[in-house]
Amino acid sequence: MDQKNKREVMEVNWAQQKVLSNPLRSRIVALLFEESMTPKQVADLVGKNPGTVYYHVQQLLKHDILEVERVNTEKGIVEKYYRAKATIFKNPEKESPPGHVDGKTANVYLSKKLADQLSEEIEELFFKYGHLSYKEKDHEEQSPFTIEFLIKESNEEETE
Repeated sequence: MDQKNKREVMEVNWAQQKVLSNPLRSRIVALLFEESMTPKQVADLVGKNPGTVYYHVQQLLKHDILEVERVNTEKGIVEKYYRAKATIFKNPEKESPPGHVDGKTANVYLSKKLADQLSEEIEELFFKYGHLSYKEKDHEEQSPFTIEFLIKESNEEETE
């Protein structure tokens, strides 16, 4: 099942949101949305101990973020392949601060090169929408907005 460029949205509760706030778990979810894998295969990809990854997979499974896609049994060895249920998680109970119209947060692993590229592309989007705003100013009612973005290093041990 090719999941690339497909965005699945899942509503989550506070407990699920907390489980997803760990950067390693977010990375596991992203990998398992792209392709079903065993915890050992994920551990090899992320360079972590298989026991550590297995623990995080079990937490995600317990909180209904992952599902077992298939089970292979060969010579008495059972391999479970896990799949993420979504790529975007929204908590309908989360209230935005007054004045906030929209906001997104993503925990991803990036190289310095990709972080710089992301920053440049977001800057281009700011310019693009500033230009579009100027073009529509005489035809559409507009309101003032402040748009912010932040790329911040995260520590995966912070949010266990």
